[in-house]
Amino acid sequence: MPGTSKKPGPLPSAKLSQAKDPEDDVELELDEISGEIPVPEIPAHKGPKPKPPAAKKAKPPAQSKAPASPFELDAAALRGLLAEQPGSLEKGLRVYREDGKAVGAGYSSPVGEIDLLATDTAGHFVVVTVMEKNSGNELLADVLKRLGWARKHLAEAEGKRVRGIVLCDEVPEDLSYTAAAVADTVRFKTFRFALSFDDIEL
Repeated sequence: MPGTSKKPGPLPSAKLSQAKDPEDDVELELDEISGEIPVPEIPAHKGPKPKPPAAKKAKPPAQSKAPASPFELDAAALRGLLAEQPGSLEKGLRVYREDGKAVGAGYSSPVGEIDLLATDTAGHFVVVTVMEKNSGNELLADVLKRLGWARKHLAEAEGKRVRGIVLCDEVPEDLSYTAAAVADTVRFKTFRFALSFDDIEL
């Protein structure tokens, strides 16, 4: 009605004034996450740890083979030495000669080659055998066979005796008893080399 004053409406209740506007909620949420963001802990990997790359192994320096001692001789070299210096085996020993020619080194016979056929100071025959490594009882059989041949075909005609010498590093055990049975005919000898120095007169 005109002239009638309109009474102000009731104030909003306190409950309503405390209500949050949806936009305020959004802003609040934004404010909360706009600060430092906590980083979640990442659980440790439980699988097998990756192996580090294998380090390359350095190749060891090549080792040069030690030179053979000048005093070491194989069987062939020893035979050659005896042919040149039979007296080094026994004083007065000489390479067997036929018609004035030395033929006793590597002497060929029907029962096998004789390493050195020699004669001693009395003119008796000496059959020298250089023992190869890993030789056994068959060696002595071969030596006796050569001794028998030399006795029959060389010594008897001249009225000479025959004996044998076997050169070896050491007598194998399986040969010792057999060798003892022919000790009067065959002697076993070991060998070694000596180095000597002499003054030079200038």
